[in-house]
This record gives sequence, C-alpha cells and structure tokens, in this order.
Amino acid sequence: MPPWFSQINSAERNESRFDSLKWVQLATIGLDNTPRVRTVVFRGWSESYEMEIYTDIRSQKYYELYLNNNVEICWLFPNTKCQFRFRGTSRIDLGKDKLRHWETLSERSKSMWKWPTPGDQFLIDPKIDLSVQNNGKISNNFVLLKIDINHVDQLLLDKPTHIRRRWILKKEWVEERINP
Repeated sequence: MPPWFSQINSAERNESRFDSLKWVQLATIGLDNTPRVRTVVFRGWSESYEMEIYTDIRSQKYYELYLNNNVEICWLFPNTKCQFRFRGTSRIDLGKDKLRHWETLSERSKSMWKWPTPGDQFLIDPKIDLSVQNNGKISNNFVLLKIDINHVDQLLLDKPTHIRRRWILKKEWVEERINP
C-alpha cells in the first residue's frame, strides 16, 4: 500500500456522505495543447492503487488522453479542509474490471452510454431512444480509465499555518514536507 493511501482514506472517512464527495477535478492537455479541467466521478481504487474513473469513448477527454495520457487530479475535502493533487498517467482498462464496474451501474446510469455524442450540438430528435432499458450488453462507449499515480501532494488548510507534504514515486515512494 502506498504511504499516502492512509491519508486519503482518513480524509474520506472524516467527510460527509454526500455524493459530491466523489467529485474530483481531472486535468488533461487538450488537442490544441492547452489545459482542460473537468469534474468527473471517482469510482474507486484498483488492487494496485490506481484511481478509477469512467468516460465515454466518444468524448473529447478520451481523445486527449489517447494523445497524451498525463493527468492531474485535484480532490478537495471541504469539511476536513484537506486537498490532494494526484499526478500520473491514464490507461484504458479493457479487462474484467471494466465489466465488473459496468455491472455495478444502475439501469439509469447504463442508459447514459447510449446518449448522443458528448460535446455535439444538442438536437431534439424523437428517434433517439434515451430510455433506461438496457439490452444486458456492455456499451461500446463505456470506458474504464485507471490512473497510475506517481506523485501525490497533500495540503492541510490548518489555522494559523497550512501543512503541505508530497510523495514522489521513484523506485519507492519518497515523502517530504514542503512549504505550503
């Protein structure tokens, strides 16, 4: 287990149980080489401590990650006044974990993967079926992203002095206290 993992677990336990606790900000590099940040839903940790997130294969985010898989994720825990920034690389998981995640989704959530293409112009088309009925098969649009983390930065917004530390993966995790 990485040494920073107990810190993130503690922050999660000490927060409220609102759905927004799972909202994280994902930063990528756009196709025009400018930064892109969007809110995504944290879906869990893999057995090897990779952060798991879902996306749509038709989304701009997917293409950005295909060309440059470097990412940073910012996760704020407002009640505990703790922020984590995770830096790493993303990869698409096409294995059994993808199916396991798909099977945990509600029928309503599964229906999102057959919506019109994300980012396209909105058109009202009565021929498009947005029902929550699912044919039982995993959608070809469903993608499980795994973020392999190699740098973690933690900021505790304590009064009167903030506390900041980071962990960097070299051959092993190295922790150091740094100025906030």
